Amino acid sequence: MAASNYDTYPITVNWATYYAQPLIQYAGGATGLKQILQQKYLALFRHSGLESYYTFRRTGVPTFTTGPGTDNGQRIAQRFQYPLVERTANSANYTKALQSQYGGNDDINGIMWILK
Repeated sequence: MAASNYDTYPITVNWATYYAQPLIQYAGGATGLKQILQQKYLALFRHSGLESYYTFRRTGVPTFTTGPGTDNGQRIAQRFQYPLVERTANSANYTKALQSQYGGNDDINGIMWILK
């Protein structure tokens, strides 16, 4: 078996201390649902492709602090732009889709119909 090319970093966690935090203990109701969605985001982040981003976009959880690091006017993008191949190989439908959904603008901050 070949050696892996991955660096490993041991992370020591005291789970009893973690779960004892008031913000982590399940609160029930709407707060509890928000807690579950936050934990789902943390569990999926960097392990499930874009699933955590899609869940955030659908639910608004977690609430992010944005800033200049986003390179998007301090906002988190709402959608992806159409790929270049779509713009060039299918320009008629590309233009039609933009007109019907985003007023003709392929803006990453445009709100998709399913989110309105």
